[in-house]
Amino acid sequence: MDLAHTAAAEHTDDVALEEVERCDLCGGQRFTRRRRWTDQLLFGTQRWNLVECDACALHFLDPRPTRAAIGAFYPADYPAHTDAPVPPKRWHRRVAAQGAPPLRWWERPWLQMRQDVSWYRIPRWHGEGRVLDVGCGNGGRYLDILRGLGWATHGVDPSPAAVACVRAKGHDALVGTAEEPGYPAASMDIVTLWHCLEHTHSPRRALESAFRTLRPGGLLSLGVPNYRSLQAAVFRGCWSGCEVPRHLFQFSARTLRRYLDETGFRVLSVTTRTGATSWPRAFRHLINSVFGTRWARDPKWAVELFEPLAHALSLVRYFGVGAELRVMAERPA
Repeated sequence: MDLAHTAAAEHTDDVALEEVERCDLCGGQRFTRRRRWTDQLLFGTQRWNLVECDACALHFLDPRPTRAAIGAFYPADYPAHTDAPVPPKRWHRRVAAQGAPPLRWWERPWLQMRQDVSWYRIPRWHGEGRVLDVGCGNGGRYLDILRGLGWATHGVDPSPAAVACVRAKGHDALVGTAEEPGYPAASMDIVTLWHCLEHTHSPRRALESAFRTLRPGGLLSLGVPNYRSLQAAVFRGCWSGCEVPRHLFQFSARTLRRYLDETGFRVLSVTTRTGATSWPRAFRHLINSVFGTRWARDPKWAVELFEPLAHALSLVRYFGVGAELRVMAERPA
């Protein structure tokens, strides 16, 4: 049993909720309930409705915690706010260092595999190397790497404690949200929304803000759970990507493309990924659900067991049914 998570769950039963009046993507007002999920992270007993918009097929929670109340569902040891600095590796330098030569044909499969096994997608050097990580947490896994490669690093996070940690490590950072990041228009070469968009109350506003913050020709690097993935179909409420109520939205490739098109982006690529950690996490959630246990951590050997599979299937991008959607998009010049 994870006592910290159990204590956190006791304070989430009476938080303020709101009903969704209009679909954030198309403005529709007719929704159909598709799932009833519980919080597998905090072991909450409250059941959350995942609904589908009848007009555009976007999936989202209804009702959901208000903007003021959602923080109650993020424990102090939530992974995004856990300090885990990682220095640049050799393959990071081959991809993202300033002045790195173009990839040769025999390097591309190896680097594709490295990218897909890695949690973060490391971008090629772009423009003047100004990058904004929206939802940066404490910056330990991404901003540190990019700074080590010569990038000018910036971050935004709603947690003052996380922002203080980022600043203490030498990065520029602001307390803000994806919908209101606080950086000037056309100030960044790359904006990263890495497993952030599904946490927002309005993905449209978040993408519009990212578009404004990018300079013309700037790139958006985006990662979200894939609701049309094999894992989501098999594990349903035990799938690691559901994570209610922190994940307020669930995206498919089709709904995500529509969001990007309507906010002005030009989509460059859409791929899928399934990390080695997602399989033992899904099985752990399933065991907890069936047997009523509160197993909160995955053993290292279980993750290592799935690593060969993750490496092999990365070469075919999981045939489009990987657990995570990864998008590169451009603000047209």
